[in-house]
Amino acid sequence: MTRHRSIHVDYERLIGTAVVDATVRNDLLSNPHATALSFGLTSNDANLVADIQASDLRSFAATLLPRLYGHDTSAMPARYVAIG
Repeated sequence: MTRHRSIHVDYERLIGTAVVDATVRNDLLSNPHATALSFGLTSNDANLVADIQASDLRSFAATLLPRLYGHDTSAMPARYVAIG
């Protein structure tokens, strides 16, 4: 079994919360930098998040994951491959 790098815990918490909380989801899509900072991401990580222009969470995740793992889906944990 291939061991994959774990996505940073703060990204996990941000995306996971956005999936189940419409307010966080809307905040993430409308003001990604501030929302990322509020979830404990560093300023550099928040800049990476803020650079994503997406109208929905699926598009957001589909853009974010390759930035974190590269375009090779074998580098991603299986639970994220279906998003992209």
